[in-house]
Amino acid sequence: MFEVVLVDDDVIVIEFLKRFIPWEDYGFRVVASFQDSNLALAYLQENDYDVLITDIGMPKLNGIELIEQLKKSKTSSYNVILSCQDDFHFAQQALKLQVFDYILKETMEETNIIALLDRLKNKLEQEHYKRNQHLKVTKFIERNNMTLKSKFIEKVMKEQHIEKTIWFQEQEELLGLDFTQKQYTPILCFIDQYQEAIKHYENETWLQFAINNMLEETLIKVQSEIQIFFVHGEFFMLFQSDKTIDSHYILESIVKEIHNKIRSFLSISITSVIGEKNVKGQELIENMRLLLSHKEHRLYYHYDSINFFQPIHYTCDSIFQDYVEISQKIKEMILKGEKNELLECISQQLHRIREKNFSPGTIKNWVIKLVYDVKLSLNALKHFETQLTEITDHEIQYVETFEHLESVLENIFNQMLEQTRTINLTSRNEDILKAQKYVQIHLGDKISLKEVADHLHLNPSYFSRMYKKETGEGFVEYVTKVKMAKAIELLDHSTKSVEQIAFALGFESKSYFLKTFKKYYGISPKSYRFKDKEAE
Repeated sequence: MFEVVLVDDDVIVIEFLKRFIPWEDYGFRVVASFQDSNLALAYLQENDYDVLITDIGMPKLNGIELIEQLKKSKTSSYNVILSCQDDFHFAQQALKLQVFDYILKETMEETNIIALLDRLKNKLEQEHYKRNQHLKVTKFIERNNMTLKSKFIEKVMKEQHIEKTIWFQEQEELLGLDFTQKQYTPILCFIDQYQEAIKHYENETWLQFAINNMLEETLIKVQSEIQIFFVHGEFFMLFQSDKTIDSHYILESIVKEIHNKIRSFLSISITSVIGEKNVKGQELIENMRLLLSHKEHRLYYHYDSINFFQPIHYTCDSIFQDYVEISQKIKEMILKGEKNELLECISQQLHRIREKNFSPGTIKNWVIKLVYDVKLSLNALKHFETQLTEITDHEIQYVETFEHLESVLENIFNQMLEQTRTINLTSRNEDILKAQKYVQIHLGDKISLKEVADHLHLNPSYFSRMYKKETGEGFVEYVTKVKMAKAIELLDHSTKSVEQIAFALGFESKSYFLKTFKKYYGISPKSYRFKDKEAE
C-alpha cells in the first residue's frame, strides 16, 4: 500500500477525503491527517510517506510553503495541491515545485480523485520497480563481484602461465577463489538465442543478474562451493569436487535441474558442455581454455542440451562437391513457388552437412554463398529486389546451432518465395517474368526466342520487341548473360570439363561455347579456371 498524508484546515474536506474515497481499493491508505500545517510539517519530516495532499490556503504555513520546506529537507514524495480559487500565481508556484496535480475544490468529486489515484499508482509503481531493480543489481554486484570476476576469467583465459604471477594470487584472495588447491569440474554454458535474450532483458547486465539469481536459488541445496563467471554470451559454472556430486549421473541431474529452472522461470534456455572432472590449478585453467577454444562446436549441439565435451574431428572433404546442382534446385523451387519442397530440400542438405562433420566456419561460408548466388540469379528477374544481402552475413555469423541455421535459411528463402509471388507487374511484364523464369529453369536446354514466345502464346516478333522495350536488352542477350553466369559457377564449383559444361548449358558444340565465353569475358574457360586456381 502507498501511504497518503492529508493536510487541510477545513475539517469537512479532510472527512470527505477519508470517508468517501475508497483508498485501499486503489492501493493507498491514509496514514495521517492534519488541520495544523506546522504539526503536519513536523510529522512529514520525521516519517516516510508516498503522497501529500494539501490545501493551498492555510494559516501559519500555506500549501506552497509546506512543500517548499519539505523539499529543503529532501523528502521524496508526490505532492497534490487543493485550492478554493483558480489563482494563476499559486498555479505558477506549484508548477515550479513540480507538483503532481493542482485540483480546484469545486471540481473535487470522487471520480476525479479516483482518476488521480490511478495516475499516481502507475507512477509510484514504476518508480518502486526501478528502485528495487537498481538495489537488487547493486546488491548482486557487491555480493558476487560479477564485473571483477568476468575481467579476471577473461584475462586468465588469454594469458599463458598467469597462475604463477603475483597478480593471479592477489585476484584469488580479492575474489575469494582458490584455483590452486581446490578441485573443480568446469561447465561452459551458452545462453541460447543470445541476441533475443538480451533484447528481452534490455541489456546484458540484467540478463546476467537474472541468471545468477536463479542459479543461486537452485544451487543453495548443493552442499558444495560453486563459482560462476560470465564471459560475453557464455558463462562458466565451476563445481567444487565433493563426494555428493562426484558421479557423472549426479552432476548431470543437477545441471538438468538448472536447465529446467532457467527455462521455466526466465523464459530462456541454456546449452551446457561439461569438461574434465575434478581438476585444479593449471589443469583446471587449461580445461576451461579448451572448452572456450572449441565453442564453435556449439553448432553441433541442440538447444537446451547437456553435453560431455568431446572434440569433433572435422572432415577435409569439400563442402562444394554438389553445390551447383543444389543451388540450381533451390532456384527452380523458388521460381516455381514450391514451398514445401524447398523447406524439405533445406532440411535434407543441412542433415547431410551435419552428418559429414564440416567445420562451422566452412558451413557458414557455404550458406552465405548459397543465399548470395540464389539472390543473384533471382535479381535477373525484372522487378526482383531485396535487402537480403545486407543482413545475410550478419544473421548467419550469429547462428548458434543447426536448428537456428535451418530457421534462418527458411526465413530467408520464404522471403524470396514471397517476393517472386507478389511482384506487382502489368500484364506485359507478367509475360517477361514468365519468360525469365522459363530461362532460369531450362538452362540446360537450347533456348530460342520462338520457343519461349510459343510457350507464352505470343507472336515471336511482338515478344522480341516487347522484351527489348521493357528490359532494355534483347531476349537472346538475356539468355546469354544467364548462361554465362552459370558457366562461371560450374567452372568454380564443379569438376566438369569445359566440354561437359558446354553441353550442360545447351550449347550445340564445344567450339560455339568457347567462342561465346571468350567474347563475353575476354578469356577462355580453361584460362579462367587456371587463373582462378592460381589465385588460390
